[in-house]
Amino acid sequence: MVLARLIPYALVGLFAGYLYHTATQFEFHRRGSTLGPDFWPKLLLGLVIAICLYEIARIVLFRGRRGEASGVLQEMVEESEAKHGGGYVHVEARSPWVLVAGIALTAFYVWVILRLGFFLATLLYVFAFIALGGYRRWVVNGAVSLVGTLAMMFFFMKVVYVSLPIGEEPFAQLTFWLMRVMGIR
Repeated sequence: MVLARLIPYALVGLFAGYLYHTATQFEFHRRGSTLGPDFWPKLLLGLVIAICLYEIARIVLFRGRRGEASGVLQEMVEESEAKHGGGYVHVEARSPWVLVAGIALTAFYVWVILRLGFFLATLLYVFAFIALGGYRRWVVNGAVSLVGTLAMMFFFMKVVYVSLPIGEEPFAQLTFWLMRVMGIR
């Protein structure tokens, strides 16, 4: 039983180790103090390896104790539901219709992102995806969608220097305005 739980983490960890080694072999011209094309893959693969090692250690050290995952966030949600009367509508986790709707929503997002731009398309996508998952506190859903989308836009465009779709007119003007406000060039 323990071995069956270890195997997936060991395989993913080994594969991530192989990919990390491959990323160390990237040949490129290093320019000053800028990040090279090897930085982000190595960072993400290092995190995958660390998580796999953590899970392997957790399984080996705590093999008799296997409870449900619960933490601070879980407690906060339960407290909020008790205090405010919830907002989550249970959606059957294995419902094929929810899966099909999620796939269709994602396909629509891929199609519409070039027209609306990253900000507007992602904002609507995250909002709809959370609602599809069964969360019905609309103000919280909207706030999470807005803050999450702005954070992703800032991270990708300002920190990682990834060029995101700006959208067609008139939606491009919103993207340019947000870029100015966030200090993104």
